[in-house]
Order: sequence, then structure tokens, then C-alpha cells
Amino acid sequence: MFKHELNKIRYSILQSCFKIKEGHIGSAFSVIEILYVIFKRYFKKHYFVLSKGHAAIGVFAVMNYFKILNNKDYKSFCKLNSKLGGHPDSTKLPNLNFSTGSLGHGLPVSSGLAFGLKMKRDKRKIICLIGDQELMEGTTWESLHIISNYNLNNILLIIDRNNSDFRSIKFIKIKKRLSVFCDKISEVDGHNVKSLTTAIEKGIKNKKSFQILIANTIKGKGISSIENNPAWHHKAPSKEEMKNFKVELKV
Repeated sequence: MFKHELNKIRYSILQSCFKIKEGHIGSAFSVIEILYVIFKRYFKKHYFVLSKGHAAIGVFAVMNYFKILNNKDYKSFCKLNSKLGGHPDSTKLPNLNFSTGSLGHGLPVSSGLAFGLKMKRDKRKIICLIGDQELMEGTTWESLHIISNYNLNNILLIIDRNNSDFRSIKFIKIKKRLSVFCDKISEVDGHNVKSLTTAIEKGIKNKKSFQILIANTIKGKGISSIENNPAWHHKAPSKEEMKNFKVELKV
């Protein structure tokens, strides 16, 4: 059931990137299931911040699938005067809450928003999705200090653990290092919708502490030639590849 829906979303991403010759397909594909659960169940009731902004086409595709974003806007991706760029722009799409481009900005903003909500006694939560490479950013660790210091229990931090760090400095023992700031760290298969739903629901319902969810994913999940292939970090498919990808996704 979920696989066919998700493959339709993945193929729409391929179509968008093929038409405009733009987009980070691998990064978007690794978080599709995460975004699917967030936008299906939590987007209207809570705040969502996409810190790994280069996965924006994934967000746009999921928003379009759930009719939060109309077809006309979705098909304008990266065209002149479009609301949709290669990274999200909250001045054009206010319900995305924050514009992201450079990595490491999403958690600081989420921390400030969480503090403000806490002062107002607003019970909504912030779901912040970051990439594992953002653990190399100093702003991420500064934010963890802030969250810990002010006991911000209204943030659910989801880490897209697609092992992008294999090309740079490997981030070893991620759970152990994060445990300094959080004693509620869980891991989940980031491509299993049911497991993600259970894990995120648990994080949303917990009112006592800051939550971290490590979603183990595969960059480029769904297309064998794209999976874990650095060449596809920022690349658009050819006409022949589109034919092959459609067959592989069975859409």
C-alpha cells in the first residue's frame, strides 16, 4: 500500500528534476517516508522545520501529494518567479515556517521558536528534520546546549542518518555523543512508514523531555543506481534514465 504511494511521489520528483535539470534527488529520496508521516499526521497541528533545505523538492512533492500545494505551483519548481526554489523559502510558502539553505540553521531556529512557545504556554511542538552532516555544524551543538539549559521539551529532532559522512569525516557513535544532551534517543528504520509513525507519535506525545529520533535511511532510496551514489547528490536524470526509473518504481 505505502510503497506504491511513495513510489508515485518519488517519480514525481524525478519528473520535476528532469524538466528543470535541477534538484537534489538523493537527499530528497532518503526522507520521503519521514515527510510522508509528518505531513499526513502532524503538519497542521505542529510546527515543521526542514533544516536540510536541499531536500526541498521532497517536501514540495509530499505537499502536492496531500494537496497542500496545488499542481500549478508544484509544476513551477525552480522556474522564473516560482514560489518553489531549490531550497524552501518561507516568504513564499509561510507554512514551511523557515527558509533554509546553508546547513546548521534549522535547529537554532527551532530552539528559539520552542523557547517562545514555552513562554506563551503554547502546547504545540516543533519537528525539526536535519541531515546527519549537520552534526558537523557548530550551531547544531550550540543549539543542543540551549535545549538542555532551558529544558525545551517541545522539540522533536529527527536526524536523517543516510550516512552522507562517508565522503568526509565519519560521525562515529552518534547515539553516545548525543546522549550528553538527551536521554530519550530512539532509532528507527527511516523507510518503514509504520515504524516511523509509531516513533514520531511517541515523540509528540511525550511532554516531559526533549526527544531525538535517529532515522536510518539510504540516500537515493528507491532507485538502485542512485542509492548511495555521490554522483547523484545534485544531478538530473536523462530521458533514457526516466524510462528505466519508471519501470523500476512500477508507476
